[in-house]
Amino acid sequence: MNEQYRALVTDQIVNALRQGDHKAYETIFVKYFPKVKYYISGFTRSDVLAEELAQEVFLRLWENHEAVKPAVKSLISYLFTIAYRAAIDWVRGRQVRDSYYNDQSKCQEETTSTEEDYIAQETRLFVEQIVNQMPARQQEIYRMSRHMEMNNDEIAAQLSISKRTVENQLSLAIKRIRNAFYKET
Repeated sequence: MNEQYRALVTDQIVNALRQGDHKAYETIFVKYFPKVKYYISGFTRSDVLAEELAQEVFLRLWENHEAVKPAVKSLISYLFTIAYRAAIDWVRGRQVRDSYYNDQSKCQEETTSTEEDYIAQETRLFVEQIVNQMPARQQEIYRMSRHMEMNNDEIAAQLSISKRTVENQLSLAIKRIRNAFYKET
């Protein structure tokens, strides 16, 4: 970079930028990029995002370099106006995204929960109908196992039957339920 562009940004450098001078753009970039990035990071709370948005600000500056007014103060105002708008657009977009995702997740949770509850209730009713059709002893053993959460030894002791009989009756009950589900599908 030649000596003319190493100095502070002056009105002369801003005029050179307006003419499309890339070295003038580099000088402005080097001088103001850290300030613009810092300003944007106050909105985003993220250095990475602030850097991306600051790069967009300087891209817009280059794309519209002919429209920049020929004064340093105007350039600074222009840069920070673009930075403010970029940050606010990001914040608004974030709020919209967050709101959308929150609404979607609530809706999905409600739908999933309602559907799951309905399916679970229907399944319980279906199983109960099948159990009601079983022989009395098989019903009793099944309910003791599943509803009262008794193990096979406890059921055998309470009903004064062998553990093997309990196992056989539970196996038959479960097989009957499984077969009923296969017939339904």
